[in-house]
Order: sequence, then structure tokens, then C-alpha cells
Amino acid sequence: MGTYSRLGSYLLASELTSDPFGTIHRAVVIAGNAFDRHVLVRTFSEELFQAGLDTRLAEAGRVVPLLGGARIFGLGYQIEDGKTPHLAWDHVAGRSLAQLIEKARQEQIPFGVDHALTVIQGVAQGIVQLQAKGLSHGVLSPHSVWVSIEGSTQILDAPYAPLAKSLLAKAPVLRQKLAPYLQGKDPQPLQQDLFALGAVLYELLTFEPLPVGGDLQSVLDQATLKAAQEDAPLPAELQAFLGRLLLGRQPFATVEAFSVELERVLYDGDYSPTTFNMAFFMHTLFREENDRDALAMKAEREETYQPYTAAGESLRSGATRVLPSEGQPEPPATSKHTPLLIGGGLAAVVILGLGAMYLFRPRTDPAVQKQLAELTELSLLKKQLEQQKADLDARAKAESEKTVQLQKQLGETRSVEDRARIQKQLEEARQRGQEVERQQKLAQQRLGEQQAAEQKLAAEARPTVSVPAPTPAAEATPAPAPEAARPTLAAAPQATPPVAAPVSEPARLVSQVAPSFPPRAAQMRWESNQDHLVRLKVYVSEQGQPLKVTVIEGVPGTYGFDEAAVEAANRSTFSPATRDGKPARGWTPDIVYRFQKRR
Repeated sequence: MGTYSRLGSYLLASELTSDPFGTIHRAVVIAGNAFDRHVLVRTFSEELFQAGLDTRLAEAGRVVPLLGGARIFGLGYQIEDGKTPHLAWDHVAGRSLAQLIEKARQEQIPFGVDHALTVIQGVAQGIVQLQAKGLSHGVLSPHSVWVSIEGSTQILDAPYAPLAKSLLAKAPVLRQKLAPYLQGKDPQPLQQDLFALGAVLYELLTFEPLPVGGDLQSVLDQATLKAAQEDAPLPAELQAFLGRLLLGRQPFATVEAFSVELERVLYDGDYSPTTFNMAFFMHTLFREENDRDALAMKAEREETYQPYTAAGESLRSGATRVLPSEGQPEPPATSKHTPLLIGGGLAAVVILGLGAMYLFRPRTDPAVQKQLAELTELSLLKKQLEQQKADLDARAKAESEKTVQLQKQLGETRSVEDRARIQKQLEEARQRGQEVERQQKLAQQRLGEQQAAEQKLAAEARPTVSVPAPTPAAEATPAPAPEAARPTLAAAPQATPPVAAPVSEPARLVSQVAPSFPPRAAQMRWESNQDHLVRLKVYVSEQGQPLKVTVIEGVPGTYGFDEAAVEAANRSTFSPATRDGKPARGWTPDIVYRFQKRR
């Protein structure tokens, strides 16, 4: 049975993250002695309590109704006062953006521009909704943002953010840690929030907090895409967007103007910000944590919480730390005249009962648990792929309708300038349609591969779900000797010690899929009489799956050579890197794709 700490109405089960504000826990709500639901619980730092938060936390309760039950701010908020005031809201599996940045930086996992824009899109939607309700955030930072395992984004500190901002003068440690996001000179709340958003975007692209003070223009000019493990400067459109957010030049006068510019940056460039790609990244980055959380939550749903009920509290000693809330009576002190023998006997009964439950509860084979977890993950990815394909189908339909409309306008107009303009729009629409068609084919292929993998894993899992009892003969068979004790041909004494396994080997290309010649270049007959080379490298998972493709040397222009090479790399097969003889994530050496000249 797990050990929990009681905090008001909740049983704290696991600490998920610690940040400048305090700690976020996964917690359990019980009904009687049975599991009811999971929640997230925010406890606050001692510094905030000393600054006066404990006497003003009710102010956060007045903000919650103003949020209008929007999912982006979290749902089901409950505030409990008392000796340890805290907040709770509906559980969402995930991690904070600060944790995501830190782990990706430590493990050197590339964080692409598309991923950064996906996060910024979600945070920006929250800012827009706050402004529409006459609210502002004030202390936005990566600690404010929660990224779910499904790739969605939430701003979880919206109820208490204004309160925390009002206490910064009395909380110097908090103020110092939030300094990179609070440098905006404009006193208007909208501009302050947009500056913080720009600081978060800068950190997502560079994996470095925005320097405090100094010449921010010089900082932007020298910034590179370190998060994507590239030395290239920030793309021009993103640098211009950051300039408007951080430098106070051409500031966005209204939240509507900001929304229009954000949409242009997101969708008029070469980016594809999607929650599906973000979900895949989260599953890759936090695979072990997610599996561990899933198993723990499953166990918590099946727990019996009798020792944590009112009747069980008096029988349990030292299993939890009870933090009563205001308005709740303290448990009565045990009378000195209560016979100790009765209490000891009852405690023994409870301990023996719990021990029997532990000894005789059904055991689950860890291999089966792992297979079930993998099946769950594959099913989730399959649903996300299906959603991505549906979105692409809708985009393809919209582009087709737009092309038909432009063709109709082209036939009706007589102005030379209008015809040239419409012709250009028509060409752009056709190119977008071709790109969507390419993405549809790729999504269909990935969906087929996902379905095949799910069917294969399900077939492998069937015979292991039901494990037959061992036969007497099997019981008599001695256990196999440990690997180190088994005799081998190399076990004879030697004068020199055996050679150690190599410390590190890069990932390797196993089967290279040939790229198709880009239709855009073929249609426009662009330098088709010479060969074109694209040099890239691939970041490969422990299972040999391509996680990230970086073009080192591409073909100039927008004719599709780089994209075709990246697509071919994603469809190729790889062997993982090795570290101390074990599979590990790592980059391949440079891979060259050659596009033969077309006569």
C-alpha cells in the first residue's frame, strides 16, 4: 500500500514539480474508503506565506469564476485555507514547460521551431482570453505553463498569478527567478504579458533565459537556434516577431492586432505547429515518467483507503502527515484511561489485515504491464494520427475550394493587374495543395505503420496475459545460471584483460529510402539538368525511430528538395546509437541524398 500525506481534503501521492512558487503534486480524492478521482494540488513556498499569501488566498477564489471554465486555465479549481493553504484542480497528465526545457537541454534532445510555436500558440490563446475578460497575467514564465502528454498547453497559475504579482515586492527570491520575464518597460498589462510571452519564446528557441538587462537588440541579433541544436540564426520572421514583443518597437496596440500577427507567423511560413507533433515529443521525452505515473495511478485507483478515513486515522501511526484545514476540528486527544491493550490489539488486527492483503493480492507480470502500457501508448498515438489525417483532409478540401474560387475569379476578371495577382494566388494555392497532399500521404503511411505495430504488439501480448501454473517438472528445473556464471569459450584464463565495449557509437542508417524528385521543381523545370545534393543528419531513439531530422546543407529556394530528403529520411530505418554497450538516443553521421538530373 502506498504512503500518502494528508493535506486538507486531499491525499498527496507524488511530487511532480518544484518551482519558485512552491510545489505541484498529484493527489487523490477518496469517497469513503475508496478512490474517487485524481487532482493536481499546488502548495506554496514559505517565502510567499511570509509575504502574506496565506491571508489573501481567497482573492484567487474571486478570479476563478472570471476564467469562465476555459480548459486552457485548468478546470475544477478548489481553494482550501487553513494552516497550509493550497489549491487543487482537475488532473492533467503532463509536466511543466520549465521541466520540458530542462530535460531536453540535459539530454540534448532537439526542440524544433514547430514545437516552440505549438507551445506559444497555446499560451497566446490563454493571454487573449484573459484580456477579453479584462484580466492580465503579470508573472508569466515557463513555470506557469503545463504541457500535457497529449501535446496541449495550459496556463495553470491564472487564478493566483495577479496575487503573486502583488507580493513580488515582499518575495525577493521569487522576483529574482522571474526577472527574465518581467523586464518590460511598458506599464500596460497587455504589453507586460506580451513581453513575457516573447521571453518564453526566446527561451524555447535558444534554451537560454532572456538575459536580464543589457541590449536586447544585440541579444536577438546574436541568438541562434540552440534548442534545435543548430548554429543558424533565428529565422527572420521570428526575429521580427520577437522584436515587436521584446523591444517595444511597433508594439501591438490591441490584442486583436497581436492575434492577427501571430496567425501570420504560425501559418504563412514553413512551419507546421500541431499538438500531434508535440504529443509525440512529450511521449519521447517523458516516456519513463509517463509509464511510471500510469502504473502508479492505476495502483492508486485500486487502493483501499481505510487507514485514511476518519475511523482509520486513529489506528494509523506515522503513515501520513495530517495538515488540518481551518474550520475542521482537531482530532480529540486519546484519553489517558483508554486501555492500551485494546488499542494495541486493534492496531495488530489492522496491520495483519493489510499484510495479508499485500501478500495475497494478485501479482501482475512486469512484462505484461509493459506490453499493456505500450498498447495504451500505441492506441493514443493512433488516435492522434487519425485526428491529424482528418485535419489534413479538411485542409485539402478548403484548398481545393479556394482553388476553384480563384479559377472562377480569373475567368471573370479583365484587368491585367488583377489577373496577375489572382494567377499568383492560384499558383500559391496549388503549391499549398500539393504540400497538403504530400502530408496526407505521409500521415496515411504513418497511420498504417501504427496500426500494424499495434496489431503485432497485441498478438504478442495475447499468449502472455494468461500465465499457466508451473508443472512439477518445471518446478524441479534449476534456475538458469546468471549470465556472468555461464561458461563461455572466452572464459579461459588470459594474460590480458578482455577489451571493454565501446563507450559510444553513433546511430547508423540501416535501409535508406530513395527520395522522390520534388513535383514543384519538376513542374518549374528548375535546373533539372544537374544533380542536387541534400546533406542531413537524423536524431534516432533507442528503438531506432527517427525523432528529428536536421538539414546541414540543402538546396536553395523553395522547390522542395530539402523537404523531399527529410521525408525520405523519416521513412528510412536506423539502428540506435550505443552508450556503454546499451541502446541510446543519438545522431547519425551525415547522410547525403542525391537528386539525379532529369534530361
